[in-house]
Amino acid sequence: MTINTKSKCKLMVEPLTAAVIVSLFFSEAIKEGGKALGKGATDTFTLLINTIREKFKAEGTDGLLTRAQNQPTEVNKTKLQDELQTQIDTDEAFAQKLKELVEQLQAQDESIRQVVLSEIELTGDLKAKDISQKAARDGSVEQEMLKGVKATNIDVGNLNQEA
Repeated sequence: MTINTKSKCKLMVEPLTAAVIVSLFFSEAIKEGGKALGKGATDTFTLLINTIREKFKAEGTDGLLTRAQNQPTEVNKTKLQDELQTQIDTDEAFAQKLKELVEQLQAQDESIRQVVLSEIELTGDLKAKDISQKAARDGSVEQEMLKGVKATNIDVGNLNQEA
């Protein structure tokens, strides 16, 4: 489960709809397996899934979630979304719990992305010295330095990244 800076889902939580949650479940960010997601966000996402799983189990519809996770076809996602929306519409406490969890995920997904010297094409020389990137926080941090740079001669020195 990952929410990274390249495919981050920005969630709108007013009003909470099943479409928001289902799109979060199946976003490219989540499918990547947790590499850039901070521990707090991973725990919150797990709690969100478990809350839905428990509700579906109590209603006898837990097979919909399992099927959609194992076979994420549009048909299965639509069935999951429809059932989830029904549960949100009929259970105010459940809807409020989901809303709180989605808001927590949104707050925890304040990722940092730092890029230095990216996609530069020069006909001459490039000289880069004393460049530092530092990110001091928990959670998702992505740093790139000298990516896609084309020059006749490249002279780099004292480049540092720290997270």
